[in-house]
Amino acid sequence: MSSVSNISIEEYCRPFMQSTKKWPSLPLPVHPGIEWWQKWLQETACEGYFESLRSYLPQLWINPHDGANKSERYKQLVLRGKAMNNVENDNILKLKDQQGFSVRLVDHPCGTYPVIEINDQDDFLNVVRCLAYRCEQTHIQSSVHAQAVAGLIHWGLIQNINIKERCQLIILHRSPYSSLPISVIPGKPTTKAWLEISQSWRLEHELTHLATERLAGEMRLNLFDELVADALGMLRALNVFSADLFRQGLGLNNDASTTTTGRVHTYLKGLNKNASRLACQYVLQRANELEQLLEAGIIPDERMALLNYLMNQKLDQPFTANKSS
Repeated sequence: MSSVSNISIEEYCRPFMQSTKKWPSLPLPVHPGIEWWQKWLQETACEGYFESLRSYLPQLWINPHDGANKSERYKQLVLRGKAMNNVENDNILKLKDQQGFSVRLVDHPCGTYPVIEINDQDDFLNVVRCLAYRCEQTHIQSSVHAQAVAGLIHWGLIQNINIKERCQLIILHRSPYSSLPISVIPGKPTTKAWLEISQSWRLEHELTHLATERLAGEMRLNLFDELVADALGMLRALNVFSADLFRQGLGLNNDASTTTTGRVHTYLKGLNKNASRLACQYVLQRANELEQLLEAGIIPDERMALLNYLMNQKLDQPFTANKSS
């Protein structure tokens, strides 16, 4: 979305591009690019993941800065796949905690995806800027700890499959989900348990975003998409969906006003002030309806059945009791 206020509330609330499209049989076939990742993981030592991976994702060579994606260096490394010049090694991205950078593959009914997990917050932010924002010095809300990326230039896939091949992956920061304190989490888990719950929640959240792209043609920065992803993520991690916990995680107050650092601001770009307030009111209403429908057992809570239900709803319309379209 553009940062300019040029999106109407009607456009913002439109359904997914292919929401009425019939789903293919699940699980979907494994993407050919996953074979590359499987082989790479087998052949690469854990401590060498970062250094090895940026040979194939050269975005990771570049220190994020304004205008990076228009630079000659970006064009040579990322767009043309040229090898890194050792003379320039003093001016490359360096991680604070390289041992805290890990990679694994995760299965989902919509595919198998590489997941990068990062311990240090600054390392996480820089990797997200490199991979999701083309190395630009983009502001990222402090409550954002995960990012799904699609359409990523990956020279390992291009060279081993075809020139049009692109990468999809997930980046996770190991931290409390959306910076939520333990005191608001059901069951008051230990600090260690809350970190594990958080990782489970944010992983399912990002997998859901990638699933909407595979099944409905798009993955959007939109409050409705966040409700969909958080519903599946919270159910996966906590076995319950709480509209109030969803609200707090977004950084919304009960009156639909926003907190300064809430991740909600990420999803309002392009809307004017009045439309933003209306979108926030809508998402709180839909979250409360969703909690009630789930508690009453009126709609399914199984991940793909619930996703099917939600993808046929709209942000500006009350949720119906239909289990599927």
